[in-house]
Amino acid sequence: MAADSGPSPKVTRAADIPAGAARFVLVRHGETDYNKLGRWQGAGSDPPLNPTGFDQARAIAGELEGWRVDALYTSPQQRARQTATVIADRLGIAPQVIDDLREMDHGLWEGKTKEEILARWAAENEAFEVDPVHVRRPGGDSYSDLAARVWPALEALAGRHRGEQVVLVTHGGPIRLVLSRVLGRPLTERQAFGVENGTLFAVEESGGDWRRSQIQGSR
Repeated sequence: MAADSGPSPKVTRAADIPAGAARFVLVRHGETDYNKLGRWQGAGSDPPLNPTGFDQARAIAGELEGWRVDALYTSPQQRARQTATVIADRLGIAPQVIDDLREMDHGLWEGKTKEEILARWAAENEAFEVDPVHVRRPGGDSYSDLAARVWPALEALAGRHRGEQVVLVTHGGPIRLVLSRVLGRPLTERQAFGVENGTLFAVEESGGDWRRSQIQGSR
């Protein structure tokens, strides 16, 4: 298969996972009204899925049905748990909550639109966009803060699930963090990664190396 420049919302059938590897299917939760209205929602916001979000969750569950799934984990936030519950009902596997899969904290920007943020925090927003790894949102997180909890959690799960395929229901921030590493692209390009509500991405860890999972099965 030819290499491509961006992530693909496809996962592989799991029979080919090497014994020493762990494969993760990263799922972004379905839409909420905050998503629909363009309001920032992070660790400090907990809106539920809206009807479109539940439709997206059912579509994800249908996409995963028939694939091997050895475990299902979810962020504790309501939008992720509701998405995971829909998946769990379809697959017949109980979701387990991992707090470190929660979204990054947007601090004072929680619940605000981009227009509201630019009107009050234009300089802070520009600084964050130039260096999202190290610059914190006012009262919130940087991507380094997010990485400090997400990577240890993923590494622990990788050690627990050798030779298995695991579904993780989480948020845009953690997924973009992972894709930045496996794609070799900076987080300043994160909006180009295609991490929309109701999308999923496959990555694999082996021997401390994280990479995109190869597509070996066919739909």
